[in-house]
Amino acid sequence: MIKGTKFYSIFKGKCPRCQNGDFYDGLFFKGSPLKECPHCKLKYEKEPGFFQGSYYVTYALGVATIVSVWVAMYVLFPNATFDHYLWGVLGTLVVLTPFIYPLSKIIWANFFTSYDSEYNKD
Repeated sequence: MIKGTKFYSIFKGKCPRCQNGDFYDGLFFKGSPLKECPHCKLKYEKEPGFFQGSYYVTYALGVATIVSVWVAMYVLFPNATFDHYLWGVLGTLVVLTPFIYPLSKIIWANFFTSYDSEYNKD
């Protein structure tokens, strides 16, 4: 991935502005967002309740997951019953939820902050 892109920030779990500091405290799917970037001091939570907007992203990622699993099962297992589809989708959502929720927060933060190479200098 190329540094300076939103994909770099999202998938590496880095600050949207400098892409050097970590966005999460601890592991990507276990930690919580830091209050500010340790490198450029960008305040991640712009206002109280800022990350509540990430629920829209969580919903979109959940729907994309459901549709993807449903289509994949339809193609790979054409004789599957509705119950198989249902259990496949629910099982996938249960497994991916610890990744989808934190991913949605960093995607949400990247909507409102752009990369700035001035903050990338060490």
